[in-house]
Amino acid sequence: MTREWSGEELAAAAERLVPGSVARITSNACYLKPETLVQTFTALRDDAETDFKYLANLCGSDYWDRFEVVYHIHSFDKNQIGLFKCETAERDEPVLPSVVPVWHGAWIQENETYDMFGIRFEGHPNLVRMLLWDGFPGWPLRKDWLSMPGGLQPGLNEFTGVARRQEPPVRRYEE
Repeated sequence: MTREWSGEELAAAAERLVPGSVARITSNACYLKPETLVQTFTALRDDAETDFKYLANLCGSDYWDRFEVVYHIHSFDKNQIGLFKCETAERDEPVLPSVVPVWHGAWIQENETYDMFGIRFEGHPNLVRMLLWDGFPGWPLRKDWLSMPGGLQPGLNEFTGVARRQEPPVRRYEE
C-alpha cells in the first residue's frame, strides 16, 4: 500500500534537508517558500529517505486573493507520495521558480498552468501557451476571468464576433 506522508512529516524532511524552507503546514500538505523551492525539491529528490524522484502532477489553484501551485511527488522505490504547495506572492503578476531543473516532466505541466492561470515560472526553458492561441484574452481558470478587460465575456463567440458553430443545413429528401 502506498504511504502518504503527512504535512508534518514532509515539513520535518524539508527542514532537515533545507533549513528555513517551510512556510506553513496542514495535516496533509507542506507549503514551501518560493525562494527555496528548487533547492528543497532537489534535496527531496536526491535524499535516500525521501527519494521523491517523480513529479506526478503540478497544477494551479485560485483562491481569489492568491494562487497556489500544487505538487504531487512520488517515490516508486519506496512506494510513497508527498503533497507540497507553494503560494505566489502576488495576484496581478504571479511568479514562481520553475522546477524543470528538478523534474524534466514539469516542462509541459508548467506550460499548462501558465496557459490556464497566467502563473509565470521563472527559469522555464520555453514558457508558452500550449492549449490556447497567442493573444487569447485572459486566463480561463482564474476566478476573475468573467470580468475580462474591454467588456469581453467568456466564450469563443465573444472573441471573434461571429459564431464558430453553425447549424447544419437542413436537407430535404424528395420521394
